[in-house]
Amino acid sequence: MIVQLDNLDSYCQRFSACLASGYQDESCLLWEQALQDVLDWVQGKSLSILDYQFLVASQELERRQLQQKLEAANEELQQLSIIATIDSLTQVANRRRFEEYLDIEWRRMTRSQQPLSLILFDVDFFKSYNDTYGHPMGDRCLSKIAKVMKDVVQRPTDLVARYGGEEFAVILSNTDIVGAAHIAEKICFAVRKLAIPHENSQVSSYVTLSAGLASVIPTSNSNSQKIIVAADKLLYQAKATGRNRVSSCQKQTENLEVKRIATLAKQLFSNRLFTKEELRLSIQKSQQIREKNQQLLKQVQKSMQKNQQIMQKSAELCRMRKMQ
Repeated sequence: MIVQLDNLDSYCQRFSACLASGYQDESCLLWEQALQDVLDWVQGKSLSILDYQFLVASQELERRQLQQKLEAANEELQQLSIIATIDSLTQVANRRRFEEYLDIEWRRMTRSQQPLSLILFDVDFFKSYNDTYGHPMGDRCLSKIAKVMKDVVQRPTDLVARYGGEEFAVILSNTDIVGAAHIAEKICFAVRKLAIPHENSQVSSYVTLSAGLASVIPTSNSNSQKIIVAADKLLYQAKATGRNRVSSCQKQTENLEVKRIATLAKQLFSNRLFTKEELRLSIQKSQQIREKNQQLLKQVQKSMQKNQQIMQKSAELCRMRKMQ
């Protein structure tokens, strides 16, 4: 028996009536079976649609929850990455970040063949400062020095880092030794200007810095340890020769200064030649103007002579008329 969905209500009523009368024959049993099949199919379809909708909603909710968890995890990872590269006391880059960034800039300057400079700083007699004023004051002193360094070193490609203990490092990309020496002296002066008392210092009544400065143009057959070793030797030299100073490769500095002076002299000489050329042209133009003025003057004189001649002739004509 085929039961049509459109007549489902009437079939249900007829089946209920048969059951109520107690009459059960083969047709009634067929109606019962067909009706049960239809009800099962309808119920199964409805459940399938509900299950599908529930599944879709559940998957969307799960996707959103996973997305939120992923975003939270990424943000936490970024925070951890920042924390992992920042010195907690001074809030500048730590030693790990210093080494990573130095390698990055070493490779970058190798490709561009530009100078890379490194300055290593050491707080003079810092152990005695801690012994005199206590470690909390020592921490405050290091924080102030780090802030001064960040104020001086402002280019985004440069890096200030705590190298270890009371030592700091500054990486200066695309900077030669003369420019780096200027930055080093500026930082040392700014620290002295803080006027942090240090009564047990052997070089000053205030906190001071010693600095070692190295500058190289990296090559592909070398690594960043080369510049660290050079800067460290020069820092040792600064401390050995009295502290409170910047030590750099004097020969390299002098060579660069000579080159700069030669370039400046060349520019001045070329400017001077240009000035002479301008002066020559100016004199030539003046001569031309003077010649034109002289020609004009001659023309004016000729005109005046002609006018005088005309006036003389006019006067003679007037006399002749009067005599007539």
